[in-house]
Amino acid sequence: MIGKPVALIQVPNQRLFSPKAASRYLDVHPQTLKKITDEGQLQAKWMRNRKVYLLEELDRYIESLEDYNPSRARLTNGS
Repeated sequence: MIGKPVALIQVPNQRLFSPKAASRYLDVHPQTLKKITDEGQLQAKWMRNRKVYLLEELDRYIESLEDYNPSRARLTNGS
């Protein structure tokens, strides 16, 4: 083998994410993260007066998006 092996995916080694890190992990704007949290689509915890997101909750939210079908959503919106 030539050189060092390269990881194809990056697996986070942390279980708690700050809002900034969580928005990066989900690839959404921090305001979008706040909105989906406020709407109850994603749960956050409070630790020492700071909002944190559990990795499992972030992954659960991502998995919930896999059933989203944009073409069906357009039909139900009357378009």
